[in-house]
Amino acid sequence: MLNNEIIVKRLSLIKYLYKIGLDQSKQSETVAWLSILSLHDSIEMFLKLVAENQNIKSDSFNFLDYWTSVPTLTLKESMRNLNARRVNIKHKGLLPSKSDIEITRVNAKDFFEQNTLPLFNIDFDSISLFSLIIYEPVKKLLESAQIALDENRIEDCIESAAFAFDELLFSYEGSKTSYHGHSPFYFGKSLRFSSSFSMRNNGKDLVGPEMSKFVDSVKESIGEIQKVLKIISFGIDYKKYTKFQLLSPTVRRTMDGKQIARLSGERKWHKENCQYCIDFVLDSTLNLQNFDFDINELVEIKEPVWSVIPKLNDQ
Repeated sequence: MLNNEIIVKRLSLIKYLYKIGLDQSKQSETVAWLSILSLHDSIEMFLKLVAENQNIKSDSFNFLDYWTSVPTLTLKESMRNLNARRVNIKHKGLLPSKSDIEITRVNAKDFFEQNTLPLFNIDFDSISLFSLIIYEPVKKLLESAQIALDENRIEDCIESAAFAFDELLFSYEGSKTSYHGHSPFYFGKSLRFSSSFSMRNNGKDLVGPEMSKFVDSVKESIGEIQKVLKIISFGIDYKKYTKFQLLSPTVRRTMDGKQIARLSGERKWHKENCQYCIDFVLDSTLNLQNFDFDINELVEIKEPVWSVIPKLNDQ
């Protein structure tokens, strides 16, 4: 049998692929058919894990052969139909109907709920995807958000999710910043503390009413452009980020690195929106981890060497 830690880790990956399939199934019908491929792959990964854990050689198995070797597996006929839908898509170019997609989603859910506990002594719903996160501060904040949601502490949940997303961007960019403070995600200096008000306080009386409006408009526009560019450069879905931003408070960091949340206006907070915020941060985290790199392996840190070009009249 496999080590329990390995089993939990692989079940987390399987559940993540299953979750991708669920999300795809809820999209428009023109792309929802992709969910059948993802859900089928998650089930096949589960079956391979079962075989490996029971020391069953499965290299030459077809999809339905697992039910012969592991008689306790359930829903064989439902999985036969799911496999047929996958074959129709991949090998015949036949796209499933909306009802086929719905049936597949229900069958996949039933399969995992019925088989995970008997075969691994783990409840499928209890498998946490947070174990896939490599950024410890982000993981802890998301775990706090989930606990708050389970305890119906809605405001605490949203705040922890907002802190987790801010920490994700901060940690990821920090890990890609060179010794000299150069970040590949740098889009110009922050204008946070620049405004017509600060210019007047500095004794610059030339700033009249019209110029004041112009300065503040430029500051606001550049700040928003910098924010959007950074989100997009991280590969985060901006439309999903917009929904997250509307639900969550604005997070600021003090000079000593402490996070502060500020909420302006009322929000329609309920469990579904809280779960969306948690899932958004989780998906963004795993997406960033899918393409990660160590800057120290790409850039050799050395002190800069300055070359002095002599003046012509010195020669």
